Amino acid sequence: MSGIRAIAAIVRRDILLDLRRRVEAGSMLVFSLAAGVLTAYVMKGVAGVNAAAASVSLVLVLIFLAVFGSLSSFVREADRGTLDGLRLAPVGAEVIFLAKFVYSFAVITMQALVFIMSLGFFAQIGVMFSPVVLMLIIVSSMYLAAVSSFTSAILVFSEARAVLMPVMVLVLVLPYVQSAAPSIVAALLGGNIGVLEVVWLVLAALAFTGVTVWLSRYILEAV
Repeated sequence: MSGIRAIAAIVRRDILLDLRRRVEAGSMLVFSLAAGVLTAYVMKGVAGVNAAAASVSLVLVLIFLAVFGSLSSFVREADRGTLDGLRLAPVGAEVIFLAKFVYSFAVITMQALVFIMSLGFFAQIGVMFSPVVLMLIIVSSMYLAAVSSFTSAILVFSEARAVLMPVMVLVLVLPYVQSAAPSIVAALLGGNIGVLEVVWLVLAALAFTGVTVWLSRYILEAV
């Protein structure tokens, strides 16, 4: 089985399992929608609330989604007793990790888009639908998906994972947030963002993803 086919098969299996658990998947979409609506009403009803506040709410939602993804990636496989089956499959550990990364990336991106679309619609902020904002969300979701999968793989059998996962996600996300925050605020203000800024964020996300994929061979063999 080729690597791409194996990744597609694992992602397809995870999607089908989520479709069977509609309540869990639906609850996250409801959370993203509710967070967008509440943020929109705060921005409309409180004087002085600006793009910085919107960017903070976006980052907080993304971090929450990353933590949720950590608890539902390799951890869910271990709880179901299917992690050993994945490790015994005739594919490399990197392939399994990439499949989990792709699935987490798709889920985080979809839920982040639900949040930003509901925020833009109810707050009547057209810039939320701009290509620059959407691109920054996709790039940020890619970085957070790598963080989510990496954290889940490391802490999959830790008894204190419920406490350690949010802390580890926050530590790994903080450097990226410090770099991305000015661009996100500028995009939400409708200002121009330099091409080099976007390229830097893309390269940072790709580099971190590459490092986590490389480390996954040792992590998944050790667990």
